[in-house]
Amino acid sequence: MRAPPVPVPRRRTGARPAPHELVFVGVLVVLSAIAWLAVHHLATPDMRAGILTGAARPGDSMDGMDAMPMDRSMGAGLFLGTWLVMMAAMMLPAVAPVIVRIDRLVRRRDGTSMTAYTLAAGYLLVWAAAGAAAYGLFLAFQSAVTAGDSAAAVRTGAAVLLLAGVYQLTPLKRACLRLCRSPLAVVVRHGERITAGPPGALLVGVRHGAFCLGCCWALMAVLLAAGMMSLVWMGVIAAVILVEKVWRHGERVSRPLGAVMIALGLVLLAAPGLAPTLT
Repeated sequence: MRAPPVPVPRRRTGARPAPHELVFVGVLVVLSAIAWLAVHHLATPDMRAGILTGAARPGDSMDGMDAMPMDRSMGAGLFLGTWLVMMAAMMLPAVAPVIVRIDRLVRRRDGTSMTAYTLAAGYLLVWAAAGAAAYGLFLAFQSAVTAGDSAAAVRTGAAVLLLAGVYQLTPLKRACLRLCRSPLAVVVRHGERITAGPPGALLVGVRHGAFCLGCCWALMAVLLAAGMMSLVWMGVIAAVILVEKVWRHGERVSRPLGAVMIALGLVLLAAPGLAPTLT
């Protein structure tokens, strides 16, 4: 039996945001801007390289390609701290509209205040925890680079691209994206828990973040393969996430994007020497 569709609230034409909503969005915009600046200053050239964008052993080359060393000295603490800054930069702009709508619905229902900040904190907690899995993938990419075969390293990245493209086409991706986009579904299912107090709202933020993680984990894996701290690739992935979550037709983007990722993955599997064109 197919699950019933999740209701998506209709926007009220002419509705103006309340002052506290503008303040909340302003806070998230400022935090995101600071995070982007921090990434810009923290990233070294080797931290901007991934196995799909020229990372290889120093002095190694592939089809005439000058290789860029991939950072091998990043410990778990530095990686997780950097990861959290990146997630703040990339995810806060995408989640802000949904959290504002959740907060608006809760306020109309029970008059609860400060919900938005607690939900955002729970949301970021999920992405911070996801950094542990991301670090494991980062170490796997390092091992592929250290092995010394640049073509094999690129093919490893191409396999990640293929997997991510296939996931874009799955029902699980669509279900997670639909739930991540729907503030009304959150309020209908968890409204009482949100209004019970900050711990409940934090837990709901964690649950909502889990759906968004289910929606975006494959895109983040592609980012790690393309270059974890590359501002260009961070911008590309952040733009895709923003379109999927915020644009009214965002759900229609996933399938064409998945097809492009699959095609690109197949091309790089067959011709890894084309990887420099991604830089």
